[in-house]
Amino acid sequence: MLNWQSTELLTLGLVVRVHQRELWYGSVVSEFPNWFNITAKANFEALIPSSLRNNTEARALQIGSYTGDATDWLYKKTKWTLDDVDTWMGSDEDAHKALDFSEIESVYDSRHGNKERIHKFKMTSDAFFNNDYIELNTYDFIYIDGDHTAPQTAIDGLNSFKALKSGGIIAFDDYNWTSGKGRYYDPRPGIDAFQHICKDLIKVMVINGQAWFKKL
Repeated sequence: MLNWQSTELLTLGLVVRVHQRELWYGSVVSEFPNWFNITAKANFEALIPSSLRNNTEARALQIGSYTGDATDWLYKKTKWTLDDVDTWMGSDEDAHKALDFSEIESVYDSRHGNKERIHKFKMTSDAFFNNDYIELNTYDFIYIDGDHTAPQTAIDGLNSFKALKSGGIIAFDDYNWTSGKGRYYDPRPGIDAFQHICKDLIKVMVINGQAWFKKL
């Protein structure tokens, strides 16, 4: 079942009209914006090379999984093992306050709960990195779309960088997104801090609505 509805999202101080989809996932009916298609899909298709997509030994980490839209693309378009980390509790962002995150988690589970190549970690990113789930130089691709505050974005980037293989890709979503509450609450200063700290160890792939880097 696929129905389209319009909604208005407040982004960068402007009201932008986007479409929402009502999707049927197993026994769960849900209606949430597909932010992956809006902000990320084009970069995924342009910047992840086919040689990496077809590597059956490759591993990916996603910080912030939501309903699993990015997970769905990665599962269908690559042969990787995927580790998804999310609290499924939302954050203090205005856009999250009206969302039912228990339903969001149910949508994710109905789409990806029984797939062998996908591993779900319901916890904060700090808890994930502070436990023995990963080793250094583990991942070939890391996608960060979690807590959007500047400090946590920088922390997630630096923790992820240690887990990223040489030659691997680290991508941050929402480079231009703003909370309207000040720089502390926006991801961009955190991404800029990551880039400044790691500038001699990374190559910029693209900076548009997202920021993508390759580890040297």
